[in-house]
Amino acid sequence: MDSIIYVSPDNKFKVIDLNKEYNGNNKETPYAIVTDLLEVCLHRAYGSVVKQYSPFVLLTDEMFEAMHDSYKNDHREHMRESLFHDTLSLDAAVFLVDEYSNPVRISESLYTMDCLFKRMSKLANDAGPRIYKKYVIGFTSREIATQEGTTFDEVRKCIYRALPELHKIFVDLGVVA
Repeated sequence: MDSIIYVSPDNKFKVIDLNKEYNGNNKETPYAIVTDLLEVCLHRAYGSVVKQYSPFVLLTDEMFEAMHDSYKNDHREHMRESLFHDTLSLDAAVFLVDEYSNPVRISESLYTMDCLFKRMSKLANDAGPRIYKKYVIGFTSREIATQEGTTFDEVRKCIYRALPELHKIFVDLGVVA
């Protein structure tokens, strides 16, 4: 890990640059010291070194590994989510479900939009409201899952399974061929 900036000679503690670990989001407490020592013992034995990295958060190895793994998993999910067009507009959703990838746009007429939303509300398994939240409002699948008290994966799969049915709606409305 390139976020480790110091390891004590006796391997009793290591200093982590939290700004490197979490992409610059920790201005107030830029460092974490990972050790199994109590803070008092750490200051007593390594006071001059520790002082250079104040203020810091004191973590055990287990805590740091859990945080690091969680961050890595969140980053992986974000990357996977972006593969599923997490921040696309409704126009992009039309493009996504068009089998031939023909760039098409939804007519701005209120009638078309009204028909579209009525038909989307009839999609199975809450897919309509989820597609609306994702592609019209711009929520991520994770945000939708949090709002609904379900899992990210369930929301993602529900939307993905509804895409063929959504494509049929677009065909019926004459939005795609």
